[in-house]
Amino acid sequence: MNTKRISFATRMIACFIVFAAVSLFATTAIASTQSSYNGMPAAKDAQVNMKVVTADRKSFMSIIYESADILYYEDGCPYIHDILTNNTDRTITETQYCMLAYDENGSPLKLHWDFLDSSAESSFENVVRTKENILSGQTENYRGGWSLYDGEVMKDFPEVGNGGVNQAQYALFCLKEVTFEDGTIWSNPNYENWIKAYAGKEIEINELQNYYPYEHEIILN
Repeated sequence: MNTKRISFATRMIACFIVFAAVSLFATTAIASTQSSYNGMPAAKDAQVNMKVVTADRKSFMSIIYESADILYYEDGCPYIHDILTNNTDRTITETQYCMLAYDENGSPLKLHWDFLDSSAESSFENVVRTKENILSGQTENYRGGWSLYDGEVMKDFPEVGNGGVNQAQYALFCLKEVTFEDGTIWSNPNYENWIKAYAGKEIEINELQNYYPYEHEIILN
């Protein structure tokens, strides 16, 4: 076999390359070791951040008004049938909410909401409080709803106003306050702005038709 003689310069270059390679791998191993030590607090931080995110998800919930339709009993008497979904982790025991009514053109209706109370006055909005238990994750879809007075149909009732409630085509609901089983009370921070935007105001038909589902963001301590 023929072999080539290796010069002194070639040997020096080869030694330099080996030394450089060994130094490079040693540095990489040290850096890797350091990064693993430095990564431990980062991993803990990630776990802490995940706990914060999870806590935020638990504290951010919602209650949704699925719909509020004006329906009629068999005798022709009108009523508002609303459907509410409790997307919180607690049972609702009481709700306070406001109702508004509009005709087919989007004009607000000033109604005598409590027609059985002769001392009550007509108004654009009506705030009521109901005590109904709605479990976590439950959709409350009970039979019936809030009765409205229609003078043309309700012949056996005392006459109230002009009986113009039969003009109602749309009803808007908004929560004002919610009480939960554990005693926690949520007050809607956007309620006053909602009243100013809708009560007694002309509303576009498209907005009335697309109002539902109306989601209330619930943030509890």
